[in-house]
Amino acid sequence: VGASLREHYKERDPDYFKQVLREALALLKGEGLPPEEADEQRDRLLAGFRWILVDEYQDIGPDEYDLIAALAGRSLQDEDRKLSLFAVGDDDQNIYAFNGASVEFIRRFESDYQAKPTYLLENYRSTGHIIAVANTLIRPAAQRLKAEHSITLDRARRNAPPGGDWQARDPVAQGRVQVLPAGCDPITQTVAVMTELQRLAALAPDWNWATCAVIARKWKFLRPLRSFCEHHGIPVQMADENRVPFWSLRETQALLDWLRADGRTLVETQSVLDWLSHQPANPWWALLIEAVQAHGLETGGAELPTQHLIGWLADWGRDIRRRQTGLLLVTAHGAKGLEFDHVAVLDGGWEKTGVDEDTDAARRLYYVAMTRARQTLTLARMDGKPHRFLNHLPEEIALHWREPALLPTPTPELAHCHKQLTLKDVDLDYAGRFPPDNAIHAALAALQPGDVLSLDIQHGQRRLKDCQGRVVGRLAQGYQAPSDMECRSARVAAVLVRREQDSGEDYRKHLKCPRWEVVIPELIFSPPKAEAMFIRPINRSHSAVSPVSP
Repeated sequence: VGASLREHYKERDPDYFKQVLREALALLKGEGLPPEEADEQRDRLLAGFRWILVDEYQDIGPDEYDLIAALAGRSLQDEDRKLSLFAVGDDDQNIYAFNGASVEFIRRFESDYQAKPTYLLENYRSTGHIIAVANTLIRPAAQRLKAEHSITLDRARRNAPPGGDWQARDPVAQGRVQVLPAGCDPITQTVAVMTELQRLAALAPDWNWATCAVIARKWKFLRPLRSFCEHHGIPVQMADENRVPFWSLRETQALLDWLRADGRTLVETQSVLDWLSHQPANPWWALLIEAVQAHGLETGGAELPTQHLIGWLADWGRDIRRRQTGLLLVTAHGAKGLEFDHVAVLDGGWEKTGVDEDTDAARRLYYVAMTRARQTLTLARMDGKPHRFLNHLPEEIALHWREPALLPTPTPELAHCHKQLTLKDVDLDYAGRFPPDNAIHAALAALQPGDVLSLDIQHGQRRLKDCQGRVVGRLAQGYQAPSDMECRSARVAAVLVRREQDSGEDYRKHLKCPRWEVVIPELIFSPPKAEAMFIRPINRSHSAVSPVSP
């Protein structure tokens, strides 16, 4: 149901889901029906249901509130016709006021339903020091339901060091929450935060960037960190980037063609791995090897129907879109529900109160960002003006206020903007409008992920060219490049396979090829300079492959 609604939502206006909620409410209330028929309709719709469980109750809005009340039968006089309602929520984590959610609904729950509250206070994620500082930060918020009930370490860890394993591992912070001086602007903040994360990484032989996150209130504060990571070979991913579709990858389609060739009906894991071992080395082939190895572990390497492996790959491709493959750069809203071993929270934007937000909304959002951390938490603080929250934190044993340190000089690359384009950013049918013997198809076939591209403009069209100057694709007319920046370099992120049936009926009449390839580029932009259009290779040997979607 959720997936189908999501597909409808893409093609309809943003109020579509609200319309669905209101239609459901009208059915439950029997609007337009005589009272007897309305009662019968509600009983028929809810026949067999006795309990309702609502999670994240703090994030519901007026429409969800009315629907839940109608399901539960809050206004009914007959107690036997009411459903039992069990709601889970945390008013300290109400952060979606901009989307219509209101913290008032969870605060009214006890009186609305004559409910008995139970407080879930044990934290199974964070260290004692992180919990203590988070409690201190959220305590000044008004009208908190847990004002007299602080979060504590779970019972099994009560005797553990409050700083966790890092209390002994890190001679500087000793497991405490750090407040880190971060210079005067987003660029120096980037250097300060990434230098600190690199320091922590050097202390841990098992350090994994895929268990780390940097969280900000606005995306603009995260862009320089992406450039830093690309420049220093640190695997990184932006949470707002759309994923390359796994199923359409040239490599995936080549594997499927091989599996279906010669009427093959049975296949075993080792034979597939042998075939994959002869393919060129690139991140997408490596991803397929990982997939087939996982299939082998699950099936014991047994010979199974080919269609079983194909179906399994489709499911695996859907699952990995949620997988983190490097340092995750994400906003606090996007981080809700996630957790990481190591978290840094950036300064910038916390002083603002958004539309429809109460005065404590930003504090709750900062609290959500802090409580994503399991082992270490670093809170950046830029110079120049007081921090809305950090300046008011009292001196306590769980906090370590770092002294300003001499940092490396920021490099020009930090001003760059990396953009991996999406399907809507490129002309998907461009190569398909050329016959199979046209040179563009040979040029596309020769491309590999990481190859250098160039971008030129001819007759208002932005064309992609390979290193030999051959046109291999074109950007969509509606693509908007970052304002006040110029394309400095480009490379192949992935090559996809597209077929005639993938195009809309209105476009098929222009196609001259039943199957063709589409290059998905990564573009790097920089502020205008004389050398801005100089094309150079991008060293991505240590960069992560972005997660893919089905």
